[in-house]
Amino acid sequence: MLTNKYLKGAAAALCALALSSCASDYLDTPTHGSIPADNICATPESARMAMLGAQSGMAVPWNNEYMSPIQGFWQGETGYSYYTGELPGSDCYINAIYDQAPSWVILYSMQDNALSSGDMRWNTTWWYYAYAMIAQVNEVLNVIDGTDVGENNPDKVALRDFTKAQAYALRAHCYWRLLQVYAPRWADSNNGEKKTVVLRTSPNDPQNKAVSTMNEVLDQCYSDLDNAISLFTSAGKSFRTLNYEINLNVAYGIYARVAALKNDWQTVRTMAHNARQGKRIATDEEAFGGYMSYNENEWMWAPSFASIDNFIYGNFCTFWCCNSYAALNARYTNAINRDLYKMIPAEDKRTNWWLTYEKMPALRPSMFYLNTAVNPATGAFKNARMISAARSWMDEHKPAGVTGNNAYETATTNDETTSIIRDGAQIKFWCNGLTGEDGLAQVPFMRATEMYLYEAEACAELGMTSDAQALLLEINQPRNASYTCSLTGQALIDEVRLYRRIELWGEGFCWFDLKRWGLNMTRTAWEAGNVNSGNIPAGLACDVDPSSNHGWRYGIPNSERTYNDLITEPIPGEVIVGE
Repeated sequence: MLTNKYLKGAAAALCALALSSCASDYLDTPTHGSIPADNICATPESARMAMLGAQSGMAVPWNNEYMSPIQGFWQGETGYSYYTGELPGSDCYINAIYDQAPSWVILYSMQDNALSSGDMRWNTTWWYYAYAMIAQVNEVLNVIDGTDVGENNPDKVALRDFTKAQAYALRAHCYWRLLQVYAPRWADSNNGEKKTVVLRTSPNDPQNKAVSTMNEVLDQCYSDLDNAISLFTSAGKSFRTLNYEINLNVAYGIYARVAALKNDWQTVRTMAHNARQGKRIATDEEAFGGYMSYNENEWMWAPSFASIDNFIYGNFCTFWCCNSYAALNARYTNAINRDLYKMIPAEDKRTNWWLTYEKMPALRPSMFYLNTAVNPATGAFKNARMISAARSWMDEHKPAGVTGNNAYETATTNDETTSIIRDGAQIKFWCNGLTGEDGLAQVPFMRATEMYLYEAEACAELGMTSDAQALLLEINQPRNASYTCSLTGQALIDEVRLYRRIELWGEGFCWFDLKRWGLNMTRTAWEAGNVNSGNIPAGLACDVDPSSNHGWRYGIPNSERTYNDLITEPIPGEVIVGE
């Protein structure tokens, strides 16, 4: 038996729990004190502490070997979302990666078989992340029924049930993450019978365990979420005190996400509808406030990003926000793909999340397609008038709550070696503080609007046309009062998909959604003199078919294959010993 350890507890506790677990060496993590496994659920309070520790693992760096040049993308759940969900997608150009290491574009475009080999660091990081938390949860579920609740003290029973519900829901979430990356899309899964990942549900599972089918993993997720919802309901009240804790609404939301992987649209519709109860679409003030603080009205789940949880260079805001340390000092900027931007109605207020040449009417559009005004290799402006006009517009749209730097503040000259302002640069995400290193930024794990979009997608797929149209009006009219929708059939499905890409831009969904939908990953090149071209440097443009890289699947990492003798090939399910 190997030792698997909790990374850290939550808020006041900040302890790690050393647990006995059958887990491979790559799951081992540093500890700062330990509690014997038999005692972790001795009381409802200690069980809750164990689950706070497990859930806090969603907001910590998981790869200490390699933290440069993209430290912020390794940070737990945000790392999974942005490093895997955004980088390989169509809609978000991130020069933090592409400008500094263009060869990575092929990797993140899934154009070759590198990620299928099992030898790449990227394969191991997300496997490690999910299974480390699964191992912790399995320990809790293995002993929590023995928790001392006195003479069935109602408050203690409720706390135990609430905590057990969190454990079931977190395990389902982790397997959802694994299926997003290592499993085929449903259409390529042979109705769920293709092999995917190893299903471990107990600390007593054998070391050697065969890969499970997609159906087996999804069935486990459904069962876990049914249990979670039942236990949250029986608890009768919420004990949630921290934003990263799972509650009933979040469990419903995870259920909708899991069901979408298998095109189970009726379940998606029901669970997404349940998930958003008590929440609403964000107001303009909330939507354009810079994503700097938890929005109680719309956000459902988020990391704490309190000062005690600050990881400096391993922080989301350091690399993602438009006025962050990396943006100001390392020339990192994240921009929308112009192909997507052109599909947004001009009157939609969400266009103000991005700097584009439409925001600078005093300048001719042709200026933005001149080699003398734009660096063709990076897309960065090198014309003083363009930089000045861009600076003015971004300063005018700085959210009222931001203290410290302006967006891309160092890019104030016409020197192409220092300018980072480019067409499509985002100002959706901001942070506070003079350096952008202090973690004063937020990012949601789950928002109610995502659930509205899932519900609308499900209705459109089910042929419930009027319901889907009504949901689109509810989502879009707050941003565009003139928005209407009379579309039907595939055109309606495409409309829901479009507004999902717009609304959730930069929040970690693009690549996962393109994979789920079976759509190409397309980045259109910038062309000198062509105002109808894209905004991606020519050397980084591509059009990747969904069949590439074995259907956009990561291979099982070497660490698992070395540890588990029943897996001999890196591609999930390709060759399984004994079958």
